[in-house]
Amino acid sequence: MTRVLAVVGSPEAGGKSATAARAVLAGAREAGADVELVELASVEYGENLHNALEEADAVVFAAPVYRARAAFPLKMFLDRVPRGMWGEASAPLRGKACAVVLTGATWHHFLALDDLRGVLATFFAAQVLSPGLYLPSDAFTDAKELTQDWADLAYTNGVALTDLARAVRDSKAISALRPLA
Repeated sequence: MTRVLAVVGSPEAGGKSATAARAVLAGAREAGADVELVELASVEYGENLHNALEEADAVVFAAPVYRARAAFPLKMFLDRVPRGMWGEASAPLRGKACAVVLTGATWHHFLALDDLRGVLATFFAAQVLSPGLYLPSDAFTDAKELTQDWADLAYTNGVALTDLARAVRDSKAISALRPLA
């Protein structure tokens, strides 16, 4: 079975980024994946979270955007994830399918997708689903739920991520790729 882990890097649990990640996971679940969501506001990086990364076939990274970058909890999390370089014993993101889901007040920050996609693809040698998913405030109702069109798009991203995870898992060449430095 394909395992999809969502890591929500918001400073507060239960926000719009978690709602968006759950919508992506709904698509992954419908595509046959076993899904799990972790909110960094409620969990410390440690052995349990590291093991969840190791066991996942795909990872959804969700966060709000502040000042054109994904929120600091996600950056701090990624700073702790080993890459299998320079004596590190593991590389839990290498060769994994990943999706980027960012939320923000307006469309002004949608290019933050590129920054996080670049870090995942180049620094960790992850295979990142493109183009990514950016959800501005108007993608949500007053109750912080996704509007139907956005929920459908998030769902489709979850199905596509599951498909990508299976393709990556079945390719010896893709899993042999390494970070650039």
